[in-house]
Amino acid sequence: MRGTTAAMGLAVLAVVAAGCDSGDSPSAKKTTQPSNTTSATPTSGAGGVALTTYRSLWAAATKAALTSDYENPELREYAHDDALAYFVGSNLNNKEKGLVAKGEPVIAPRVVAEAGDKVTVADCVDGSNWLKYRLSDGKLADDVPGGHHRAEATVTRTTVGWRVTHLTIEEVGSC
Repeated sequence: MRGTTAAMGLAVLAVVAAGCDSGDSPSAKKTTQPSNTTSATPTSGAGGVALTTYRSLWAAATKAALTSDYENPELREYAHDDALAYFVGSNLNNKEKGLVAKGEPVIAPRVVAEAGDKVTVADCVDGSNWLKYRLSDGKLADDVPGGHHRAEATVTRTTVGWRVTHLTIEEVGSC
């Protein structure tokens, strides 16, 4: 399976997470990521806002995944459409199975296209240290290792601000 849309879910990275969004607290905005970005990646304008939104979504998703909080309001702050459905669905699925995610994904997003109110972001999400654990005993849920997943997101200016509206995450080893 080459490219799976976020709405369909990705068992391994699906993360294990879920949730993200809103949250004005500094801790909700914190992500683990390389500090260097390619020179083609803008730091201001629509591209800069899109990167901030994308990073904030992953920070919120990581936070929500700690408790499989599918109702985390931060999800709606940074995601919409199928990207929101992906993170809500992943967390709900994990909650129903008694699973949570521990650790953090490592992201290194870059802008690859900008067209008015839409920005395309490419990434290689490293989920090696972001794994599912059982709440019942605190042990790893399975023996599926995390890994590197190629990701592509569309970040769109909506009536309520910039949101990740589409997210495609590919299988382990795709980047």
